[in-house]
Amino acid sequence: MKNIIFFLITGFIFISTTELSAQEEENYIKVIASSLPDNYIKSNTSLFFSIQIGAYRNENKALESVDNIVITKEEDNITRYRLGEFPTYKEAIEFKRILLNVCTDAFIVPFNKGKRIHIREALKISAPIL
Repeated sequence: MKNIIFFLITGFIFISTTELSAQEEENYIKVIASSLPDNYIKSNTSLFFSIQIGAYRNENKALESVDNIVITKEEDNITRYRLGEFPTYKEAIEFKRILLNVCTDAFIVPFNKGKRIHIREALKISAPIL
């Protein structure tokens, strides 16, 4: 119930946002990230869905200062920034909808046993859970 209330309140606050400056977007992302419930910060399940909000060749100091952000540098030398680890695809979609108001290219990234996997594979694995 707490999680649903979180999504509704956060969504209501950010749905009304329209064209924002880069500084305003950064501030909203910080507010969204810092209000993320504890159970969505670090998943204790082998399969989870996260929201990628950025990928850059160089570090992004603004995103690195965001609470609860997960930063990974992969083999392609790209630094990726993610928020949240959701046990279900549905919960990830709800959070992504909130983020899309300030981060228009946010998308869902699934992980299984610590490795990034294709979304189709994740949905097959989670089918019994849905």
